[in-house]
This record gives sequence, C-alpha cells and structure tokens, in this order.
Amino acid sequence: MKGVSTVIATILMLMITIALAGMAYMYISGVFTPMTQGIEIADAYCEEGPDTAVFVVRNIGTQPISLPDGITVTQTSPSGATVSMTWEKPTGGGATEIAPGGIVIGKDDCEGSGGRTCMYRFTPAMGRTVTGSVYCT
Repeated sequence: MKGVSTVIATILMLMITIALAGMAYMYISGVFTPMTQGIEIADAYCEEGPDTAVFVVRNIGTQPISLPDGITVTQTSPSGATVSMTWEKPTGGGATEIAPGGIVIGKDDCEGSGGRTCMYRFTPAMGRTVTGSVYCT
C-alpha cells in the first residue's frame, strides 16, 4: 500500500499554511483597526446658566475627523430630547476637522428642570461608539 506522494503532501502543506496566514491577517486587521481609528471623551461637565452639556472629544485615530459629519451624536436621556450639538475650537485640523490627537469641544442644551443627567452617544464614521453623561443641577 502506498501513501500520499511527496508532491501532493507539499502542495497540501503549502495550501494549509497560506490559509492560516490569511486567517491570521484578517483577525489582526479586525482587532487593530478600531484601536487606530476613533474618539474618546476626554472630559465632560455642565456649564450653568443656561445648563449646557460640554464634552471634550479627542481623536485617538491616525486620520482627521471632519465636523460635523464625522461624528453622529444621539441623546439617549432624557428621552425625546433634541440634539443641537455645536462644535468649537478643534485643534490641529482647522475649523472643520479634528486632527489625529486633537480635541474639539461639543456643547448641547441639557434641557429640563431640576437635577438631571443628560446622556449622549457619540458615533464616529469609523471606530467604536462611545458614551458620555453630564449631571446638571
């Protein structure tokens, strides 16, 4: 009884090696892409009179983020509130974008009466979604 020839065995080993290398590349690309693209909330606070939620957003990616289209903002609490986020003082990228490593200040009305927490979801065009909340008295 004869076994698999050495030529066929070599071809099979080569195909398996290429398949494993391709799978490893796809896994590593998926894991490291979110780490090189995205935003983080560097600071959040409430400015009194009128109550304004203020978020300092940092670009932790390697590419500039255009404003306002590059970040979608949704207010998750209080429910039904309208988001009118304005962006001020982006650093390093001009008036309409945040440079890599730069920051921008986002402001929105924290509507309501009495003590309340306004919660927001920031979704960049690329990267992971981050959330932030501000308590206004």
